[in-house]
Amino acid sequence: PSQMTLQQIVRLLQYADSALPVGAFAFSCSLETAVEQGVVYDAATLREFVETLLRQSASTDGIAALAARRATLTGDYEALLTIDARLIRCKLNDEARQMNRRMGRKLAELGIQIADDPLLVRWRDDIVANRTAGTYPTTQGIIFALGGLDAQALFAAQQYGVMMTTLNAALRCLRLTHYHTQRIIAQLAPLVEELYDQVCELDTDDMYTFAPVIDLLAALHERGTARMFMN
Repeated sequence: PSQMTLQQIVRLLQYADSALPVGAFAFSCSLETAVEQGVVYDAATLREFVETLLRQSASTDGIAALAARRATLTGDYEALLTIDARLIRCKLNDEARQMNRRMGRKLAELGIQIADDPLLVRWRDDIVANRTAGTYPTTQGIIFALGGLDAQALFAAQQYGVMMTTLNAALRCLRLTHYHTQRIIAQLAPLVEELYDQVCELDTDDMYTFAPVIDLLAALHERGTARMFMN
């Protein structure tokens, strides 16, 4: 792996920060419903839940983000539109599509404020005009490419975002402390490296999603009564 400069490390920390103002705090990956249904009830089952989310996300969002980074580096804008369209079709429930669209648009708007790049402006304009979904992972790929960040940094940020979205919600839904959630992050860090090795050379033709329990919980969450978060 290439060595990152201090400037690149700061950029990675910025875009991986759970406080990044893109609306991630409003989503939980249906954790409330998982708790209500008894699927998640302690630190061990929460870890299993997050691991399943990471595996599902790596084979869809992770692949799309990496492909978008490659397309941005080669200036293939049409490929970005194709990646975005294929990814949104992988989202089986309405709230997952909402999350991807809303966070993707916010990230594009934020990116323009940080670095006013013509490609990113075009991407934002196409999102606003509904010419593309503007999914969060695709926008992440664009942002990381324009920011000079490598594929490993992008994948780490994508996976870390999945973990933090769920674990931050867990602190409000379960009898857990920050010690539990931080331990889970440390335990799952090797999995992120393993998943990267599995998907780093794949393209959107290779995307797959099979996590029936997660999809069922998401469907229940859309009509559920236990709702602290949107998703």
